[in-house]
Amino acid sequence: MGTWNRRDFLKAGASLAAGMGLGSLHGEALAEGIEAIHAGNAKVLWLTAMSCSGCSVSLLNTENPGPVELLTEIISLVYHPVLSAAQGSTVGEVIEKLTKAGGYYFVIEGAIPAGMSTACMLEGQPLTNHLPKIIRNAKAVIAAGTCAAFGGIPAAEGNPTGAVCVRDYMTQQGLSVAGRLVNCPGCPTHPQSLIGTVAYVVAKGYPAVHPELLTPDMYFRHSVHDECPRFHYWEKSQFAEKFGDEGCLFKLGCLGPLSHTHCPRSQWNGGANWCIRAGAPCTACTSENFAKHRDFPFYRKGEANHPVSYTEAQREGVR
Repeated sequence: MGTWNRRDFLKAGASLAAGMGLGSLHGEALAEGIEAIHAGNAKVLWLTAMSCSGCSVSLLNTENPGPVELLTEIISLVYHPVLSAAQGSTVGEVIEKLTKAGGYYFVIEGAIPAGMSTACMLEGQPLTNHLPKIIRNAKAVIAAGTCAAFGGIPAAEGNPTGAVCVRDYMTQQGLSVAGRLVNCPGCPTHPQSLIGTVAYVVAKGYPAVHPELLTPDMYFRHSVHDECPRFHYWEKSQFAEKFGDEGCLFKLGCLGPLSHTHCPRSQWNGGANWCIRAGAPCTACTSENFAKHRDFPFYRKGEANHPVSYTEAQREGVR
């Protein structure tokens, strides 16, 4: 155990909450969860399936707490395939011991190769050989990133692996989803929403989520469009015609109305920047339809070529 005291936990909880535009009650809940994890009362197992490890890298971009504090003072991380040194049979022994004891929180990154089990291996065996028991004995399951939450790029139309999101895999295996699975989408997922979700689940249990998407309301309730700093341009029907222009980025491919996330509030890299502020359109990387179809337009230049398929109600943030 490190040198953190109660004031440090409250400060970290308040910082996480403030970065998301949440109130003091959320800050206290997050502080309580961080303290429980720090005390070793909440063990975290992180495994990766079909992913680029971008969500793992994103985790290391956390601020307040920073990555060193997170990994050495706060999270009781039993195993992480990128950050841990253990390999081979040692990993199997660690996971076997953990699953027998139970009481841990399971973070899964990446889509599950339901149709090609050898696409993801762990300890010389298909990952899918391990997952049912790991999921069944976990207190909660957090899907980190859009690949885990909704399938993402690995599960794109026509992929040969039969990749599915964690929810679909759990359903196929007859594993309980309700009150256990929380989706934290994003390509990659934002470190604050992931840490905050884990901390909240540890402290208070299952959070309020969208009934269909299972995304926590405290982070994914509002769309990028709702809170976009260029919203006033939309209201005046002033659209950018080329990159670098002032105006709403809608005609340059912005899918902000389809992306429900906290990017406008928290931004990225410690609040240094984010897509819209940098002049790039939102690609809706938190959407359940991100990269789902072959013709998904990551960058759409002009409505005439790629019609927009969302409704006025979705534009206003009502799902």
